[in-house]
Amino acid sequence: GKILQVLLMRINGINHIDTSPHKDKPIPLSFCNMTLSELLKDLQVAVQTAIKLEKKLKDEKFIDEIKAVVKIAKIGFIDAAGNALHRLHETKPTIDAVKELIQGFPDALSLKNKRNRLPIQSAVRSNVATKYVPILAKEGIKHEVGGRGMRGGLLVVDPTDVDGMNTLQLIVNLGNPSDPIPHDTARLKVLKELRKDNLLLKKDIKEHNLLFWSCQTQSKRRFEYLAEWDPDCLMTGTYKDLPLSHAIIQHRKDLTFFTMYFQTALKHYPQHLGFLFQKDNSGKTAYERAVDRHGKKGTWKTIQQCIPTDTSLPILHHVMKDAPQYFDEFSIRYLSAVHLRDQNGRSFIQAQLAGGAKTLVNDGFYFLRLSDDEIAEADPVTKQYPFLTAASGESGDLSTTYFLLSKNPSLLERYKEEATQQALEEQEAKMTMKRKRGDGDGDNEEGE
Repeated sequence: GKILQVLLMRINGINHIDTSPHKDKPIPLSFCNMTLSELLKDLQVAVQTAIKLEKKLKDEKFIDEIKAVVKIAKIGFIDAAGNALHRLHETKPTIDAVKELIQGFPDALSLKNKRNRLPIQSAVRSNVATKYVPILAKEGIKHEVGGRGMRGGLLVVDPTDVDGMNTLQLIVNLGNPSDPIPHDTARLKVLKELRKDNLLLKKDIKEHNLLFWSCQTQSKRRFEYLAEWDPDCLMTGTYKDLPLSHAIIQHRKDLTFFTMYFQTALKHYPQHLGFLFQKDNSGKTAYERAVDRHGKKGTWKTIQQCIPTDTSLPILHHVMKDAPQYFDEFSIRYLSAVHLRDQNGRSFIQAQLAGGAKTLVNDGFYFLRLSDDEIAEADPVTKQYPFLTAASGESGDLSTTYFLLSKNPSLLERYKEEATQQALEEQEAKMTMKRKRGDGDGDNEEGE
């Protein structure tokens, strides 16, 4: 009993143990001067003796006193181990040493500190101790730290975090703005190790808003890593009922966050112009939200930082299709884009005509400027000549159709010939398929 008392004193840094069955009796000085190894060896002898005498001695009071002391000692050991796990940023032991400590005292993984944090949550907040997160999570799963399905504490919300982030979200979010690279690199390494051990799943990126929480300068590498793993989340991700593009604009303090998102989205989705014109449920585009929240000057600074004026992206095609009301604002900044073609091979003229915004009535000069080649070139998407595009629009503008045909009447005859040829080819294809099915049926019947 005295040995256990001294051990507890060493472990907990206290001068006496009131709960000891011998609390009023002094502890021998020799015990106090013993090393931890010496105390444990003596304790081992004491424990073995108690086990041997449990049935022989038939002294219930002795057994009860030993039980009480052992229970207190066990709690003390767990407390000591748990406190050690909370101090990993100070002691910096090896991973193997931490694993050995946990295996000896698994309950220590669930010991919360004064701030009500688990050891894994203390570790994630220190750049030095972050490297221990994978081993804490792996061992934590075995012992259901934080509860079943909480992935060893990775999905447990930090009670002190003002945004209510869980451990996984903190891993992608925390950093040091004044010295971002070492912190970003250390936590990126943790993400990769968690992914390797199936402790970080692709679905987590969307389910736990990891792109939203990592979209900041101090966690740039983590954001790019997650976006590379699940680029679809750049488009389909949401936060507080807003598309990710809108959420970053709305819930971040300035446009540096959106600049990072926009650059990454342009890399993965140039064909969607980085979702600059992605709409929320109300029909507002990300561009409009950025202007409303951060002003036109700042918004345009971001756009031109990400899309230079000599861009090869068909930016005016996108404007004409998704936000034609802002065409003038974009055209004066991207004049050369009028000569580009989109990913379907459509010229800017063809995109305008397909959009149906131009008619002879509302912009006659536009049609007067069309060259013979532009009038005679079929749309690569619809395979229609401009006069047919004008005729088949929502308004079916006949005046525009007649004007375009008057510029090149031979197009009507050419269209008839092409349409006839296409019909013949389609008919021949149908006959060929029918013959093949007939041959197949015949083979089956013969086989039967």
